[in-house]
Amino acid sequence: MKKLTAVLLSAGAVTALTACGSTDAQSEVSVAVVQDYPPFEYIEDEELTGFDVDIIEAIADHQGFEVDWQIMRFDGIIPALQGNQVDAAVSAIGIREDRLEVVDFSDPYFESGLSLVVPAESDINDVEDLEGATIVGKQGTSGLELAREFADEYNGEVTILQEDAVMYMEVESGNADAVINDYPSAAYKIAQDGDDAQLRIVGDRLTGEDYGIAVSKDAEGVLEQMNEGLEYLFESGKYDEIYDSYFAE
Repeated sequence: MKKLTAVLLSAGAVTALTACGSTDAQSEVSVAVVQDYPPFEYIEDEELTGFDVDIIEAIADHQGFEVDWQIMRFDGIIPALQGNQVDAAVSAIGIREDRLEVVDFSDPYFESGLSLVVPAESDINDVEDLEGATIVGKQGTSGLELAREFADEYNGEVTILQEDAVMYMEVESGNADAVINDYPSAAYKIAQDGDDAQLRIVGDRLTGEDYGIAVSKDAEGVLEQMNEGLEYLFESGKYDEIYDSYFAE
């Protein structure tokens, strides 16, 4: 059973967490994660699971440490790492220059990108069709930044939400015209809905983005553990095994 700690973070709550120690040879690594981003991380039968979760657990098995999962909101993850309240984090986190200023990142482990998602019967077939549209983005993400750019360019509005399910529901219900989110999440949502799908992806991906495991700059030895573990997963074929269980056609 995965060790799981639920933590709801706001900016003021980060310092209230118990700080975790970092040593050269850690027997336990605290890892921040969201719980509502399938297929990367989600709760099933009251247990945390998903692609990212399986990757970290496989690295932990190879590197010989236990994972202390700490569930939090996405926008609380970077502050928690900065405050040394967790050692690492994995939640489809894009490797970005601004984030690299305050946290470290492992080698890339997943190539992603942002997609524009609209109602299945929408007249929006390109970004130029977003004139006056209400666009949904997730707090603290690259998707929100791009939503704001499009809203400025096409005289639209932005709705900021926290959970993927709620974002998609906002568009399905007609309260918003589009959502910008990571392609794997959108594709998974539409595939899971099958014939009942009310959404569609517009055109090609809007951006390309690599995901990495974020690591506190003060978590000694953790970055090396993550990179060594990833190298093993890639070379042994274990990564492909995990990938195919979530993303294979």
